[in-house]
Amino acid sequence: MFTFPLDPDELFLERSQQFASWGIPRNTIARVQAQVRDSWHEGPGGWTDEWLREAEKAEAEGRFLRAAMLYGAARFPVIVTPMREHALSCQVACFEKAMRSLPVHFERRQVKLKRSIDGIIPIHLYAPSSAGDQPLVLLSGGVDTGKMELHRLAYLLAKIGRFRVAAMDMPGTGENRMALTADAENIYRDLLATLAPTGRKAIIGVSFGGHWAAKLALLGAVDAAVNLGGPSVVFDAGSDFARALPNGMPGIIANAWGLDAMPDDEDLNSRMQAFSLRGQGLLEQSTCAPMLLINGELDQYIPQRDSTIFAQYPGNQVWLMRGMTHCAAEGMVRIVPAMITWLRKQLFGSTLASRSTLWLSECLLPERLSMAMPANEIT
Repeated sequence: MFTFPLDPDELFLERSQQFASWGIPRNTIARVQAQVRDSWHEGPGGWTDEWLREAEKAEAEGRFLRAAMLYGAARFPVIVTPMREHALSCQVACFEKAMRSLPVHFERRQVKLKRSIDGIIPIHLYAPSSAGDQPLVLLSGGVDTGKMELHRLAYLLAKIGRFRVAAMDMPGTGENRMALTADAENIYRDLLATLAPTGRKAIIGVSFGGHWAAKLALLGAVDAAVNLGGPSVVFDAGSDFARALPNGMPGIIANAWGLDAMPDDEDLNSRMQAFSLRGQGLLEQSTCAPMLLINGELDQYIPQRDSTIFAQYPGNQVWLMRGMTHCAAEGMVRIVPAMITWLRKQLFGSTLASRSTLWLSECLLPERLSMAMPANEIT
């Protein structure tokens, strides 16, 4: 069992807003926080045990979606203990029950990857109806947040955007037990080929998932991409970057790699640098599929250059939200409508209506930084 130093008070301080965005009431979050004393203990006062109490209560009351999100918090941030494995199983069961009343088509599917003998990935499909040839949007979570926690975004993409949506866990997280590697874009490409062999397709990547959105856009594997706070060239710094990450993130990433202990600095540096899009030579090319990059000005994990570097490509837009943190989470209520209209313009075509709707939705966005960045910020 690979655990690592993780202060529960610091975790609550940073992640309470995220848990609330999943649909967990703030008074419940505060109640659990008052009881938790340790991140890994498998009994009273332990992170998972206290969240499980709330989840089981919600499930007994028939509040299946709330229970699913509470079970999601119980297994957070990595599934490395027996109780966290139990929480994941309960989360899946409650989530499936909750989705029965969703006003869009929902399907849970096990997808067999063509390029991997052991590659079977559970995904969640959302669509305006059970049949149709709508463009596909592949929605990927990050290194500690999975497809079920992104249910609100997936639903809005299907309901308002009129897309088919395939929500997945990033490799090394949630139900996706394939290890996170620097060439994991092949998993995404395999899924896209299986789910959308024809027609237009896009990817939305959240946090670390944004890394794969950027990479697939650079590779021309999608027609459009949305990168929400993903890393791209910060990996150049290797272990210097990794060791400075707050709130247990080095251990979270090492777990996603499938390791059983924290690597030493030399190994960590090598593993991190392998993910650099610059190191892979992808930033030397002149083409990139249209990409929307969204992040907060004050992201505690990813520097601004990891977004602004893509402003050099025609067709890309960079929205850095003033005063906001990782993934601009504080402004999502106003950002998501504009993001959906941007995607509709890319996937359904540029018409007077789509351009007008996008202009209006951008007017309602939170304040953004000017993209007149110094030259050394985009090279």
